[in-house]
Amino acid sequence: MITRILKLWTRIEMILIGCLIFAALGCFLGGAVVRALAPLHAVDWAEEIAIYCIIWASVLSGSVLVAERRHIATEVVIAALGPRLQRVLGWVVTVLTIAFCAAMAVYGWQAVDFALLLDERSASTLRMPQAWAVFLALPVGMVLILGRIGLILLQGQRPFGADLAPEAGGH
Repeated sequence: MITRILKLWTRIEMILIGCLIFAALGCFLGGAVVRALAPLHAVDWAEEIAIYCIIWASVLSGSVLVAERRHIATEVVIAALGPRLQRVLGWVVTVLTIAFCAAMAVYGWQAVDFALLLDERSASTLRMPQAWAVFLALPVGMVLILGRIGLILLQGQRPFGADLAPEAGGH
């Protein structure tokens, strides 16, 4: 059941990331073409929307990277360690990652709150609230990573470490 949830979750995130990147490309190129061919009709917000899409796509990709085990790792150092030390290090990295993501989710939400308090808006004619367009990406991304790690742990696997197969006694 958890495996199906994780696969569906990944599929949804990949589609969303692809759509965001495609939208960023469309906005950026569309804005450039209009600015070059019909400068009187150019908009000042095309690049802004492209940047928002790239920010959200980048943050959402963190969860997919955890799911696909393509996160940053120093495999050369880990491979030189013994199996027991590799397992311990995998758990240490997992705990530190959970702590970091939880802290970043909390601080990210505080940044959203602060931006809402100040009513921060973009300088373009869109006047986009920065709390939703930029700052919300961080806590959302961190919560997605935490959720993904939680489901992987419920499967009886470790999300980080050299030996990524379920441990003995796991589910």
